[in-house]
Amino acid sequence: MAHPTVSVTAVELLDGHRVRLSFDDEATVVRDLFPLLWGPVFDEIRNDPEEFAKVTVDPELGVLCWSNGADIDAELLRYDDLWNAALPVSRPA
Repeated sequence: MAHPTVSVTAVELLDGHRVRLSFDDEATVVRDLFPLLWGPVFDEIRNDPEEFAKVTVDPELGVLCWSNGADIDAELLRYDDLWNAALPVSRPA
């Protein structure tokens, strides 16, 4: 299913790896990012709360990003069907 393109406009840290995200279509969602934080680019972000807390919104691309170049696409974060399809069967260790 095709979705309209959206951009993240704001990110608010909650507890653990959870964030509240606002989008340019005026939607707001809460996501636990932990299941997506796998692979070498996310190792430090996943394991160090201070690094995770450095998450920002790229103002040009409208995606979540960190200073090491890691990012997460806005559509994946916004739409439940894309989010659910992207989640691994089990959480990474």
